[in-house]
Amino acid sequence: MVFNTRFALAEDYDLCQSQVDEYQNNGHILLRNVIPESEIAELRTAVLRAHEALKAEEEDFQKAFRITQNLWEINDTVRAHVLSKRYTGIAAKLLGCRDVRIYHDLTFFKEGLGKGKATPWHQDGHYWPLDTEGCITLWVPLIDCPVDMGPMSFVSGSHLNKNAEHLPISDESDEYIRNLVEKENLTMAPAQHMNAGDATLIAFAIAYYDADATVPIQPPTNERRAANLARWFPGAIPGGPAATEKNPAILFPCD
Repeated sequence: MVFNTRFALAEDYDLCQSQVDEYQNNGHILLRNVIPESEIAELRTAVLRAHEALKAEEEDFQKAFRITQNLWEINDTVRAHVLSKRYTGIAAKLLGCRDVRIYHDLTFFKEGLGKGKATPWHQDGHYWPLDTEGCITLWVPLIDCPVDMGPMSFVSGSHLNKNAEHLPISDESDEYIRNLVEKENLTMAPAQHMNAGDATLIAFAIAYYDADATVPIQPPTNERRAANLARWFPGAIPGGPAATEKNPAILFPCD
């Protein structure tokens, strides 16, 4: 498939080797101005409209946040962003591959003080039916997020093991990871102020994965992985390639 998009989203986002190293060592990185300022207002409006269209499918994660998924399939503006060379180029550079495929996108809505709750510490791998380490998530706020609004914080280096993947997002996963941090003397990277259009990229929200090799589907080991296999990889089977009509490859020219 070939996707044409506006010029701003076709522009390359410059990354230096030290940024690639930071991501690969820590499993996360904050990048400024990933969404061009000229595109933010239109994207925010498009996301809200697409979210309303998918309202019946909204999921609530224990009042920590609410989500809808795969907005790119129903909204042209969201599609232009999710499948843009700008975002996928960042993912490819940080993963160290040439091409990437889309896993799926999500919108996250968090309630204000007194209405919601903090998101428990967790590892997303609990939900991913992919047999690869070459996965990345691009998380972008569409409004300014000062620290007191609760932007993301991370446990640096925790992407190098899968100690908490057996647990879903829950108070149990939160307690488990906090104990792990203390036991293994891991570093918690605190939240930082994020402007609309900045992005954090985390190893294992738009999720991409390496398309250079044939990434196999992992046999599902829990109900959520099984559900995500059916939803995001229709017709795919464990051991087979993670490549369906819902996972278009964004290809970059050979050097």
